[in-house]
Amino acid sequence: MDTEQEQEQGQAQAEPLAPLGAYPSLRRHGDWLFVSGMSARQADGGCAGVTHSDGGELHIDVALQTRVVIEKIRAALQSQGAGLQDCVSLSCYLTDMRDFAAYNAAYAEFFDAHSGPARTTVAVHQLPHPHMRVEITATACLGAAL
Repeated sequence: MDTEQEQEQGQAQAEPLAPLGAYPSLRRHGDWLFVSGMSARQADGGCAGVTHSDGGELHIDVALQTRVVIEKIRAALQSQGAGLQDCVSLSCYLTDMRDFAAYNAAYAEFFDAHSGPARTTVAVHQLPHPHMRVEITATACLGAAL
C-alpha cells in the first residue's frame, strides 16, 4: 500500500469504534469531557498505518497512527460540541520511545507548544493489538479554548 492509500485509509476510518471493554469511549461530566484511550484500531480489527513490503517486512507508520488517533479524539469531542481546541490534557502511550520523533511531529500538526493541551507521554510494554504503537486519552473542557 502506498503512502496515499495509507493516508486515505487512516482518514476514512478515523471515527471512534466501540470500545473492546465495558467502558464508554467518552464520558461527560458537566462541561468536562473525558475521552477513553483511542488507538489506530480499524473496523476490520487491524490497525491503520500497517503495511508489508514485497519481501514481507512489516512497516508501521507511527505518524499515521498518531494522526488517526487524534482524528478519533476530534470526532469523539465533536459529538459533544467540542473540538481539539478544548483539550486541556492528553496522556499519550507509545510502545517504543524510538517512535517518539514521528509521533511528536504528527502531534505538532494538531497542537502547538503555546496553546495546546498539557501532555504526558510514556512508554508502555504493549497495547491490545501487536501493531498498535500509539494510544491517547484526552480531557477537554467546553469553552476551554483561549
